[in-house]
Amino acid sequence: MSAPASPFLFACCREGSEASLKADVLRRHGTLLTPAFMRPQLITWKARAPVDETFDLASPFARVSGLSLGPCQTDDDIAARLVERSISRVCLHVFPRVVPEDGGIDWQPLDAVRDRLAAALQKGGVKLDEAAEHVVSIVIDDKPEAPLFAGLRKRRAGDPLPSGGLPRIALPGHAPSRAWLKLEQALAWRGWDKLDLHGQTALDLGCAPGGASLALLDRGMKVIGVDTGDMDEAVLRHDSGGFRHLRIPLARLDAMKLPSAVSLLLCDINLGPPEVLPHIAKLCESIQAQRLILTLKMNLPVYEKRLDEFVDFIRGFAPGPVIITQLAANRREVCVMAGA
Repeated sequence: MSAPASPFLFACCREGSEASLKADVLRRHGTLLTPAFMRPQLITWKARAPVDETFDLASPFARVSGLSLGPCQTDDDIAARLVERSISRVCLHVFPRVVPEDGGIDWQPLDAVRDRLAAALQKGGVKLDEAAEHVVSIVIDDKPEAPLFAGLRKRRAGDPLPSGGLPRIALPGHAPSRAWLKLEQALAWRGWDKLDLHGQTALDLGCAPGGASLALLDRGMKVIGVDTGDMDEAVLRHDSGGFRHLRIPLARLDAMKLPSAVSLLLCDINLGPPEVLPHIAKLCESIQAQRLILTLKMNLPVYEKRLDEFVDFIRGFAPGPVIITQLAANRREVCVMAGA
């Protein structure tokens, strides 16, 4: 039996990025998609032509997206809609619609919902498999009486590894800045949090006051930080003694005084991409960076319209693959991750 066509798509985004997401989808897809149902951090679109679970919104402002299966009043509804599409094996993701930017999510009740749904799906003839090509997203509303919202997508390159793009980490009280959480979320998105980075070197551009540097030091890395600002004592007095501070602006950084290769190059400088990216490209001519995590500041509205231009420029000097997204901890910025 062929899968019935559905005219709706969905996406989840960070709080405050709904307008950016809608504008970006309009730029990419034109009149094919018309905004429909919208709640904070959740938007749906009606398609003017048939779409299925392979359709990609391709917007960096969509943390997770796919085909909308719509609100489901009962657990059995979800299984029935999958069976109707001849889908018998799925990976099940359950996550909240409303996501705090500090990562402080109570996962216990969400896991209870997932266990309940898993039993209903298997009873309805749908097996659970973490490696399945189909991913079912169940978005839990902040109002208990609201129905479950279900989405469906086929796995594609650049998909986040954590459920809903939300790794189970929160900003700790001892972190000098939110850069700690942005880094940890980026590592988890790509699965790099599972790598053994002990003893390897990172170059942290725009490091002050040291949130990302502290996270890397705690992972056993040696960190070269570049920033004119002061560093937090937790970084300067870290037990590993692995931090080296170059108190100079990026424009004056001499690549000849740096290692010829680094495991990770980070950049979180509060300047627009046109000002920052040429310096990073020049650095990468002299330094072999195995992986990059770049925070692109969307300080001006025009920068959002130029995102594809910036990413194409990054592809010219960065190791592949290059993936761009807006992490839950990002604000007026997006994250580019490059390397395998």
